[in-house]
Amino acid sequence: MAHSAPPSVTSPVAPKPVFDAVADAATLEAAWRELERTGVVLPFQTHDWVSAWIAAGAQPPGSRILVIRCRRGDTTEMLLPLSVERIGPLRVARRLSGSHACYLLGARRDLGSIPADEIRAGFLAIGRAEGIDVFALDGVPTVWGGRPDPLVAAFAARPSLDDGHAVRLAPTFEALLAGRNAAHKRKKTRAKERLLEVAGGYRIAPASTPEEVETTLAAFFAQKSAALRARGIADPFAAPAVRDFYRRLAVASLGAAEPLLELTRLEAGGAVRAVIGASIRGGRLFALFTSYADDELARASPGETLFFRHIEAACRRGLGGDGGGIGGERYKDSWCDERVPLRDLHLADTLGGRIHVALTGLIGRAKAWVRRDEHLWPLVRRLRRRLAGRPAAGEERGGEG
Repeated sequence: MAHSAPPSVTSPVAPKPVFDAVADAATLEAAWRELERTGVVLPFQTHDWVSAWIAAGAQPPGSRILVIRCRRGDTTEMLLPLSVERIGPLRVARRLSGSHACYLLGARRDLGSIPADEIRAGFLAIGRAEGIDVFALDGVPTVWGGRPDPLVAAFAARPSLDDGHAVRLAPTFEALLAGRNAAHKRKKTRAKERLLEVAGGYRIAPASTPEEVETTLAAFFAQKSAALRARGIADPFAAPAVRDFYRRLAVASLGAAEPLLELTRLEAGGAVRAVIGASIRGGRLFALFTSYADDELARASPGETLFFRHIEAACRRGLGGDGGGIGGERYKDSWCDERVPLRDLHLADTLGGRIHVALTGLIGRAKAWVRRDEHLWPLVRRLRRRLAGRPAAGEERGGEG
């Protein structure tokens, strides 16, 4: 007796990914928040972060916001907020909120199944439609959550000038300190705290009201401005709109389980001596900025003391890690045990865009060469200080400010 073959079962074909661009981020709120619930989103590309940046008017003059979207059918796979800016005759798409956004990942599900050439073709088509000469996306992690970033394979990539740094937090602070010269760190911190207590009262506290947010941010802006001015570095927090952005973030974060900006200050002798700003996302702590007052209590290292107690509190809260941010500082060397490899990505489809990529590549390699030279880089730093009107002998204490 003949048996007929069972009917073949055809696997459903996944819809082809479609890339487009949206100018009004507010129209994407529902899809954005869904990605935040189900996908991978860093604090710097959440809907609330982007909305605060827009509401504060912090965009560079003459620029515009563009959100790159990737969809499969009715499902949004990625939202990547960018800033399209004029650089000479060129239109360059860059990371929204610039250096204030530590890493660029976007809001996304799994893009790993989309071939690199399809991602590249999607971005190029958007570039032509929007008059963009080049996508120049810096600070992109090569791997996040144990998975490679598909954008790195789709774009031309080169190492960023600096990598990110992070501390793997332990279940207890004692366990974290165990591999970090615990006795020395505790003894040093207690000695510094005694100096602060002698000054007339010492405490560490979060900013828990709008008034405390204002006071803490005012201290941070003043401390950071002075520190950067002394080093001959432009202050990225100087613009009133940028300061308003941080105020909006901090006030909106009050009482939130995972604040986008949580401010913690160290007070001694009736004044704010140090500040830390951090985000919490997905149970992970991301350090955004630190500062300290270069005053009569600077010898007590209030910035180092605040960092020590901040890490201790993060362990107590059960947070999974402290993203120490981009760039190397002495205090990071003593705490951070993870590096986050970062890449600068470029994709150009015009002659001007390709020239921009070539020139920025040359400049980047020159900066990296100077940074690596153990004689030249200290000379550059001393020269910057002299140009800023500060004596070279007064190099800043590592890690504070």
